[in-house]
Amino acid sequence: MSVKIIIEELHRLYGLHEQLLKLSKDKTEMLKSNEIDALSEVLNLEQKYIQAISQLEEKRIEATVQFLQSDQSPTITACIEKAEGTDQEELISLYEKLNDIMVELKDVNELNKQLIQQSLQFISLTFDLVNPNKENMNYGQNGLESSKPKQQRALFDSKA
Repeated sequence: MSVKIIIEELHRLYGLHEQLLKLSKDKTEMLKSNEIDALSEVLNLEQKYIQAISQLEEKRIEATVQFLQSDQSPTITACIEKAEGTDQEELISLYEKLNDIMVELKDVNELNKQLIQQSLQFISLTFDLVNPNKENMNYGQNGLESSKPKQQRALFDSKA
């Protein structure tokens, strides 16, 4: 098996990771501007890219196993060690590019995670302000907690 097939697969993987990074950056902007419908579409696209990357990675592993023809783990590093000349240089270049884009993708996803957590905290705070805790933290007569039954109020008052 030729190393050229592995190089082609790595080029495709890099392209898919570029698209995934673009989607993640778009997702960041949508989170900032609270565009829920567009965010839902991006999440669906993101899942498709992740699935395509997973399938392509399986093909790369198969090609790597055939190229290495040994019990070594099917990594790009092992291919770099076995390859020679321009193929080795191209594998090194692709390895570095893939590594860089994955680090950037990880950073963008971490930012998105923080934005989502911040939004959830804001929603929780807003809900707590609208629907405060029903417990009375004050003491009643004789220094004991008040044991009067409290009237429960609905979030929205309505009459039929």
